Amino acid sequence: MSSTNAGNSGQWEEHAEKKEHELLERWPWILPLATGIFLGAAVFEMTPEALEKAGSQAWFWLIGGLLIFFLAKDGLDYIGQHGLAWVATLGIWLHSFLEGAVTASSYGVTLVTGLLVSAGMIFHLIPEVGAVIALLTAAGVSFRQALIRNGITWAILILGFVLVFLFLPNLSETTLGIGLALGAGGFLYLAYISQQEIRWEVWRSILFIVIGAAIMALFRLF
Repeated sequence: MSSTNAGNSGQWEEHAEKKEHELLERWPWILPLATGIFLGAAVFEMTPEALEKAGSQAWFWLIGGLLIFFLAKDGLDYIGQHGLAWVATLGIWLHSFLEGAVTASSYGVTLVTGLLVSAGMIFHLIPEVGAVIALLTAAGVSFRQALIRNGITWAILILGFVLVFLFLPNLSETTLGIGLALGAGGFLYLAYISQQEIRWEVWRSILFIVIGAAIMALFRLF
């Protein structure tokens, strides 16, 4: 790594640590809650749907997604590109694109099914996006930049919907399942790195992790 990249990386890490300290001082429950939301989304939402669509091979792709995100963060950190912030961003972008694709495919069943899936998708994506904003802020990204990335998230969701609805209406269930499995691996990694950033009491952190996971489990029921 060049001295310029090393210097930029050092400045970013110092800035990130300051932002993280400010966040955890004001709202120490945010990162535990975000951890639970990522974990719950992967365990209760994405993995069951991936298994339903792709079968047992979904486990292979889930592990693959976990490894891809792990290597992506380390690689981005190595070249001075702030891996934590970017893997969080890429994770929610991948997830939102897949949500758009799955929602579009549901309209092939019936119009009512499509509308119900669309409503459910919008409601359960809200806490996931909120969790990403919290993680981005802890990683040193400004709140304004986090909101901009959030706006891009919704645009990517629409893109996924339009591509499948208009151009890939016969996209196979297996392909969707593989994509969801990769996304689940990414969300498991986001849960892992969120948990690493927690600086709160253990029992309180566990409580909010459980609350976050329970929120996503409830969304799965509806």
